Amino acid sequence: KARRAKAPDALAREPGKSVLPYSRVQKILKADKDLVMVQREATFLISRATEEFIGRLAEAAQRLAERERRTTVQAKDIVATVRRAEEFAFLEELFPWSELEQPVKRKPKAVREKEQAERGGAPTMLDQFVAKNSRDDTQGTEEDESQADVNFVMNEDGTM
Repeated sequence: KARRAKAPDALAREPGKSVLPYSRVQKILKADKDLVMVQREATFLISRATEEFIGRLAEAAQRLAERERRTTVQAKDIVATVRRAEEFAFLEELFPWSELEQPVKRKPKAVREKEQAERGGAPTMLDQFVAKNSRDDTQGTEEDESQADVNFVMNEDGTM
């Protein structure tokens, strides 16, 4: 069954009114102790400016998502928009995750072993487990758990 393209719902604004609720905008403005009174017209203009700002940020993020062949705007699109567009540069300090996280690269095994040897070379629990199993395989005998250096429980599926 083929999907039909759905026409986007556009919010129609009546002349002289805002899409954002007047009471919410007024409540936000009253939270600022420096503002004693705000006229109704000023509240309307602040509401319209907020709508315009949200629209521009959303459109820029949408264009970025479309360039990456996605239909959904993700948080990384907003962050990238804020970082790239000069008009949104003031928002950089608001995003604690403004640096896109790079995947952590694992060090080669030889480098990890060298660093472990420099730190004192104390074997980890996993190292002791591997050493014990290889020792058991070569000797063909099982040691008693009370004699082992580290006590652990081995499940049937091989997890500790």
